[in-house]
Amino acid sequence: MRFFYTHINKFMWNHPFIKSLTHFLSRFCPYMIAIFYILFVLKIFLNHPLNLFILTAEPLAVTSITIILRIIINRKRPAERYNFKPIDGSKKTGHSFPSIHVATSVSITLAVLRYGPNMGLLLSVLSITITIARLISGAHYISDIIASIIIAFIINLI
Repeated sequence: MRFFYTHINKFMWNHPFIKSLTHFLSRFCPYMIAIFYILFVLKIFLNHPLNLFILTAEPLAVTSITIILRIIINRKRPAERYNFKPIDGSKKTGHSFPSIHVATSVSITLAVLRYGPNMGLLLSVLSITITIARLISGAHYISDIIASIIIAFIINLI
């Protein structure tokens, strides 16, 4: 894994446009998911208020479980472990496992897909973008991302 992260980091720093784009997408896409989710929750509230509980409970449960696991496990981030400068300039330490960004975005996407496939497809693209950006930016390990996706799917199935 060291090889992957150090080389991708070096590549990013040598290609400022790709580095900036990755950083922008990593920061921008979660806000877009939040905005579209809030608008969709409002639509559901107005049209089908009985579905509102499931639409909000799943992402809340996934985010809560992810936060608890992060506190308990407190895993170092790739930039910490392999000693390279993160592309976002972040000085965050620890709490890498699992990724809150990925878990929450996937959970929101799965919840929305159930009631609005068109909006769900848009959120799917944003979730995939977040997942890739968090991985190649050096913020998370692949295992952090896979665990986040699994948590979101398990809660969605329950």
